[in-house]
Amino acid sequence: MPDDPRISRLLELLNGSLSQDKLEVLSREFEALAQDRNDTLVFFVLQHVAQRLTSALEGEAVDYVRFVELTAGMADGFCGILVGLQHGRTVTADLEALVINLFQNLGLYRA
Repeated sequence: MPDDPRISRLLELLNGSLSQDKLEVLSREFEALAQDRNDTLVFFVLQHVAQRLTSALEGEAVDYVRFVELTAGMADGFCGILVGLQHGRTVTADLEALVINLFQNLGLYRA
């Protein structure tokens, strides 16, 4: 199965650490993909996860340790799901793991 150029660009964006700017771009791109793909639910969930992370970072200065706690494992989760889609895999379990990771990280963030 050939790689989807839009997903490939997102995978390139996910190289390195996450930032608020990257999360905002991911949120917009996932929303656009949700509107024109068969995998609407997958991209809808990805968009909301990225948006939730962005919301947690807005409006206040976040120190580095808290930022790392908040974003821990999220880039890998996004990548795993996108690669799974590229290879035609079912990613339901990966989506669930990403959402669980999000809620765990948000719990750490609020501690």
